[in-house]
Amino acid sequence: MSGCNANLEIYDSSIAGTSCPNIGCSLLYFMSLVQLLLRDTCQISDANNRITPKTNPDPDYDFVIIGSGTAGSTVAGRLAEIGHWKILLLEAGNDEPAGTQVPSFSFSYQGSSIDWQFKTEPEPVGCQGFDEKRCSWPRGKVLGGTSVINGMMFMRGTQKDYQRWVDIGNDEWSFEKILDDFKSYENAQDVDPEDAFLRGQGGPVTIEKYPDQPPFAWDILKAGKEIGYNVSNDLNGKMFNGFAVAQMNSRNGVRLSLAKAFVRPQKNNPNFHVMLNSTATKILVQTDASGIKRAYGVEFMYNGHIYQVNVIKEVIVSAGAVQTPQILLLSGIGDKNQLQSVGIQQIHDLPAVGRGLKNHVSFELGTTLNQKKANLLNSEAVSEYIRHQKGPMSSTGLAQVTARIHSKYSTVDDPDIQFYFYGFCAKCPNSENATDELEKVYIYPTYLHSKSRGYIGLHSKDPFTPPKIVANYLTQKSDLEGLRAGVRIAQKLISSTIFQEKYGMKLDRVPYGNCGKLYKWDSDEFWNCALKFKTGHENHQGSSCRMGPRNFSEFCVNQKLQLYGIENIRLIDASVFPDLPSANPQATIIMVAERGSRFIKEYYLNKVRRK
Repeated sequence: MSGCNANLEIYDSSIAGTSCPNIGCSLLYFMSLVQLLLRDTCQISDANNRITPKTNPDPDYDFVIIGSGTAGSTVAGRLAEIGHWKILLLEAGNDEPAGTQVPSFSFSYQGSSIDWQFKTEPEPVGCQGFDEKRCSWPRGKVLGGTSVINGMMFMRGTQKDYQRWVDIGNDEWSFEKILDDFKSYENAQDVDPEDAFLRGQGGPVTIEKYPDQPPFAWDILKAGKEIGYNVSNDLNGKMFNGFAVAQMNSRNGVRLSLAKAFVRPQKNNPNFHVMLNSTATKILVQTDASGIKRAYGVEFMYNGHIYQVNVIKEVIVSAGAVQTPQILLLSGIGDKNQLQSVGIQQIHDLPAVGRGLKNHVSFELGTTLNQKKANLLNSEAVSEYIRHQKGPMSSTGLAQVTARIHSKYSTVDDPDIQFYFYGFCAKCPNSENATDELEKVYIYPTYLHSKSRGYIGLHSKDPFTPPKIVANYLTQKSDLEGLRAGVRIAQKLISSTIFQEKYGMKLDRVPYGNCGKLYKWDSDEFWNCALKFKTGHENHQGSSCRMGPRNFSEFCVNQKLQLYGIENIRLIDASVFPDLPSANPQATIIMVAERGSRFIKEYYLNKVRRK
């Protein structure tokens, strides 16, 4: 362990208040000590390599990038490689707390101060068991965005996914044409020789398996094989379906956020400026005498003051599937009726802004094992992690296991179900006397081919009012059927020989509100009711400003990611997905950002004329 010279206190948040809420004095003291150790261990906090944010912007920039999440960090780092370009990256949050670097604390910061804590509008079909029928949508409000608070699972979509992009008119985005953009940023570890042609090495994003897996993780793979599915060593390789211990965007047992991968390496670049706690409020657009519209600046708030910077080349909006359409609407870009309803003057008619929104829908199945719960977060685990970044704190327990499989509604080459798992993770117990509790394992079947679409709108012209998020979960009958099919496969998994003989695994009988009274337990009608009652959100939002042909009612950007009608505004993030990939979206978001950055470089460095 080596001490760090940098002071992280200005943005560090309490681990005790996030990872261990409602704990007693002894655990509070223990977690406070853990926080100090993490902050002072450079291999974990990376404190000496953090950027020094600007507190006063320059008047002019070649590029202004709104949002420093997965896409924004990637684009910013790639454009900053061109030394004479002057770049401003705006982030509404602060830098990463030290505790977020620990894999076992991955989900602990959802709902904290570095999460926007968005909620959907009251849902008509799903989310019925939650307050006001609203589901939560965690989104990172921090340098690195959601790559700082997610589970780090690295999975590309399938070839069929990208063929669907091609089928609606994006012929330049076939799997064959985007493969090099995936490979260019990857530094994939332990790749099988037969998969080498599909994987990248030497890039800035390290992709590896965690150094620690609980034994139960490998038993999940055995159970999956028992019920008839593949076991894959690399779901990003030739065997893209089946059960697997997944690869993660982590480096040597520590989270690798996209800010760490792309932004921090540019910390000494004098032409690369990062402003934290800076919320973009409007893109400024003007129309010349010939009717051509062009973005000339960006307005944002920092430290209670409104700033305006001029843009010489382009505004790049990478605020994510929720806030990219929000910023466009706040700028007067979108549907006229929607804008007028909140008192915003339309400056550019583009009805597709905010439309087409999708998210993967899931469901939680709790199970109980016939063994006592183990306390994996103890002094020995902390010592091993601080000294060597190994042990149970270096992984997410069972959350590193996944399965991408097909149900009866799909085919082997077009899987429609993904499983996630949770358990055996080094996190705080619910109380200081939890030794008599039985071990719990949670299974999350997720439907990947959702047909239901929602939208992003505005409640107000105030940029600090949360946007209107309408998910429309399960409004298409096929989504309900597909998710229920995932539940049935999970039941087969629970009934496998290895889970029964080794663990006595039992599915928890949960009433799900009135579902248990209204319908016979385990009937299709019961599960339909349960899925609507406790609809699971995945953090896989996308498609709210879709890429596609020049049809303004459906699509916002062309295949170069340029906004229709204002070509020096580019959207580069998950909002442009024509449809969601059948996977966690982060790998695809980085690919889109890598590709978008290349488009920009080719345009300005090679002086390619716009068509």
